[in-house]
Amino acid sequence: MVGHRPFPLPRAALAVLFTLALVASVASFAGPVGQAAAADYSFSVAEERVNVTVLQDGSVDIDYLIHFTDVGYLDGVDIGMPNSLYDLSTATAKVIVDGAEQGTRTPYTSPWIDIGVAVDLLPSTISAIQGGGSFTLLFHINNPHMIYSNPNQEGQAGVKFTPTWFDPEYQNGNTGILNASVILPESLTDPSEVVWLTNQPFDGLYMDSEIGRMVATWEAVDVDPASQSIGAYDIGAGFPASQVAVYYDPSTNPDLNTGGGDLFEDLGVLFVLLFPIMFVAMFISIFVAALRGASKRRMDYFEPKLSVVGAGPRRDLTAVEAAVVLERPLENVATMILFGLLRKKMVRVVDESYPMQLQKLTEVGEHTYETEYLKAIGKDGKVVRNALRDCLVGLIKATTKKLEGFDVNVTKTYYSSIVDQAWKQVTDAQTPEEFASVLQQSNEWMMLDKNYEGRMRRTVFPLPVNIPTTGRTVNGYPLAGTSSGKNLAQDYVDKVRDAGKNVVNDLRGLTGQVVSRTNPIPITSASSSGYRGGGGGHSCACACACACACAGGGR
Repeated sequence: MVGHRPFPLPRAALAVLFTLALVASVASFAGPVGQAAAADYSFSVAEERVNVTVLQDGSVDIDYLIHFTDVGYLDGVDIGMPNSLYDLSTATAKVIVDGAEQGTRTPYTSPWIDIGVAVDLLPSTISAIQGGGSFTLLFHINNPHMIYSNPNQEGQAGVKFTPTWFDPEYQNGNTGILNASVILPESLTDPSEVVWLTNQPFDGLYMDSEIGRMVATWEAVDVDPASQSIGAYDIGAGFPASQVAVYYDPSTNPDLNTGGGDLFEDLGVLFVLLFPIMFVAMFISIFVAALRGASKRRMDYFEPKLSVVGAGPRRDLTAVEAAVVLERPLENVATMILFGLLRKKMVRVVDESYPMQLQKLTEVGEHTYETEYLKAIGKDGKVVRNALRDCLVGLIKATTKKLEGFDVNVTKTYYSSIVDQAWKQVTDAQTPEEFASVLQQSNEWMMLDKNYEGRMRRTVFPLPVNIPTTGRTVNGYPLAGTSSGKNLAQDYVDKVRDAGKNVVNDLRGLTGQVVSRTNPIPITSASSSGYRGGGGGHSCACACACACACAGGGR
């Protein structure tokens, strides 16, 4: 394990490398029969870090640090491996729960993903983390046959890697931070000899004095695991082949050539046979990609301007403004404005069925967007669609203006942490009265969670509390009698869902009209493409293109 620095890494720059050989990890469902169904697995990933250390024998040491939070139920983790030659005898794993280090069961070949290692948690760990807990997984393994020559540049070798990801069906929300580092060969000291993948420049390249080796780093925040799974965060580093004793021709990748014959001859025959199918598939893929891109474009209503990296977060936003920054669906944003007005007794619900009828109790709200929402309520008590559109457009533009001079990504992380704190306050409540009070106060921030209803079911429904509800309200709706924690939480969920459907017709469709005003499609007369260099590095056209094997994204 030459030059390996153990986690945790003190500098963000050296934190994680998505070891350029595609590694994908997914939640392991290795528990005994009857413990939990696959649909019960749920967790969030606050932080993922990985170091990939290049070794002289053509292998790499892979070290992961993954911090899981908001665990509903999880009994193990599967780590996808870059190729099938990984050395299982070198695999080690441990977990940290509440600052205390705990062991795991011995890592073994995963039966759930094609190429990977399963790490099962001990019963004591499972018990400690389920129901909203957290833990950190530390995993180490050596993977041979990982350094390949670059077919596009003679005399150059390198490694290519994709960060491990988890199935979005089980991971709640995006990964908070992905940080990756490639620890380069010991004798490499000239930054100008290090190259990156085309369109994937590293964020930093420096000499680490503690390990005496040059390190290339990448970092991303708020990472969509689905985007990870299709290579949006692929990284890579190339260097002179003379810097390692052993490297391989890409055609010798063990997971590409398993038939023992001539790889290129076999691929040529296969290409001829499959060309018609490939052509049709390519056409369909382009069509589907275009539809998806157009769909995303229609939903992308927030486009911050003049974000200053490193300037810090904007800390004084309301929950509604934070929802805009976090790019929550506009129907959720509109519902949050309404619930705020109900809670402040500025409106009341006359009839909650479609179309919802409201009664204004004031003409001016505490915030401009509240006043504009009040103006959108017609004389008949119904919300006027175009006026609501203008309210949302004004809110988005004002929030965009507020973000000028601040770091948008850091602001997103800041408010994501506030959301987590709001949920924790509810689950930490000690008495039924405290539970009901905190739930009422925190719900507007809890609503910013991407999976509000699912998280409410996992973390709040099971709480064993009975609450006197006379005199209480749920988002401005009166309650009476006695309610369990589950019933009270269900009331919140139902009111959110109903308000989203009943205020105006096709509230989600309103988003398209808002986008055309807040983030219109740019008009360009020409396009261009090229390569970028910096930090002593150069563009590397997919170095070691055949070094990857996809092993992840499963259950």
